[in-house]
Amino acid sequence: MNKIILSSCALAIACTMSQPLAAEESQFAASGVLMGLSNYLWRGQTISDNKPTLQGDLMVEHESGFYLGTSFETYRYEDEGSIYNDYEIDYYGGYYQMVTEDLGLGFNAMKYTYGAGGYSVEYAVSIDYKALNLTVNYDQDVEAWYTEVNYGLDLFNESQLVAHVGLFTDAENYGYLDNGKVADSIYDVGLRYRYPLLSQLDLMLEASYQEFEHDHYMIGLAYNF
Repeated sequence: MNKIILSSCALAIACTMSQPLAAEESQFAASGVLMGLSNYLWRGQTISDNKPTLQGDLMVEHESGFYLGTSFETYRYEDEGSIYNDYEIDYYGGYYQMVTEDLGLGFNAMKYTYGAGGYSVEYAVSIDYKALNLTVNYDQDVEAWYTEVNYGLDLFNESQLVAHVGLFTDAENYGYLDNGKVADSIYDVGLRYRYPLLSQLDLMLEASYQEFEHDHYMIGLAYNF
């Protein structure tokens, strides 16, 4: 299994709704999302061989800004000419705080575990300014950096369009060849769109392009709770 390209991404484009755990004055809130998607796209790559995927996420937040969560995804991979179906369970925790009305800062750590065995750990630092997001990720297993910039644009009927640009650096362990040499950088671009069909049900669309895998597409539904 080429486990170094397996990770969670599609959950980041779904908007979840926080719900108090107990009374209104509770310091904790919980949120979650269940999704059925036509493709598992991660940083411009398909992790499901362009086939459907089921995904879910549960998160608990504290009013101080700290949070913990876990997610589940199904995927497909090729090994010695055969295609296998498998699953991924991720565990994450972090901190996010609005410094001003427009500026937010955060950091987190995520452990990716795979049904076929193995795991990897990734760390991230993010800065949000109004609708603009900058995130820098480091995967200690692959020893690669991934920097991404996202810009969200609110549209009609509370829908949202997100433009994405990302770049891997120190990416030799991913094994992509560029003119016969192993590429040390990989870029991707994408557009993600969310349209609320019902109060808790969203239509999800994505089109992405990766330097070596080229274009991929996704359509799906997300149920927020």
